[in-house]
Amino acid sequence: MAGDTHCPAEPLAGEGTLWEALRALLPHTKEDLKLDLGEKVERSVVTLLQQATELFYKGRRAECLQTSEVILDYSWEKLNTGTWRDVDKDWRQVYAMGCLLKVLCLCQAPGDATTVAAALRVCDMGLLMGAAILGDILLKVAAILQAHLPGKRPAHGSTPEQPCTKVDVENPDLEKFPKFAKAPFVSCILSPGEVLFIPVKHWHYVRALDLSFSVSFWWS
Repeated sequence: MAGDTHCPAEPLAGEGTLWEALRALLPHTKEDLKLDLGEKVERSVVTLLQQATELFYKGRRAECLQTSEVILDYSWEKLNTGTWRDVDKDWRQVYAMGCLLKVLCLCQAPGDATTVAAALRVCDMGLLMGAAILGDILLKVAAILQAHLPGKRPAHGSTPEQPCTKVDVENPDLEKFPKFAKAPFVSCILSPGEVLFIPVKHWHYVRALDLSFSVSFWWS
C-alpha cells in the first residue's frame, strides 16, 4: 500500500523532459497534493478530488482524466451560479485543481505539440477562472508547457491575427489622421457581469476604469 503514495513509476510517465519538469513540481506523496477546503464544498466533491489524486499517483491516467473532467464540469457550474464576487474562493480552488489534474493526465503519456497546446489551454482556464493553489503551481506548469511548444504559441482556432490601429484614440494625431475626427462612434461603460458584443470588422477601443480582466471570443 505504501507504494501507492509515490509519484507514478517511470514506465507510466511520458518520455522526455516535459514530463520530468512537470513531475519535479509535484509533491512526493498523494497526501501532500490536496486542498484545505471549507464546508461550502460538498463532501462528495472532496471525495472526487481525493479519488482523482489517488488515481494519478497510481498511474491510472485514463481514469484520472475522466474524474478530473467530472470535477471541472461540476465546479464550472458553481462558478457560474451568480455574480463573480459571490463565488466562494474554495470553488475556484476546486476548479484550479481539476485543471491541474487534467493537465498532468494529458502530459503524462507521450504526446505532440497539439497535446501540449491543449494542456496549456486547460492551464490558462485554471489561471483565469480558478484561484491560486499549491504555491501557484499552475503558473509554473504554464511556463513549462509554454517552453515546450515549438515555435510560436498556436492561436486558439484558425482565426488570423487581428489588425490594430495606429491611432492613439484618446490623443489622436489629427494632422496624420485627419479623417479620425469625423469617424462616428458609440461609447458605453460596462458594469460587472455585463458583456459587449462587437460585430465583425468593427474597430473598438477599451480602457479599464478599475482592476479588471476581459475575455474575447472570436465567433466563426
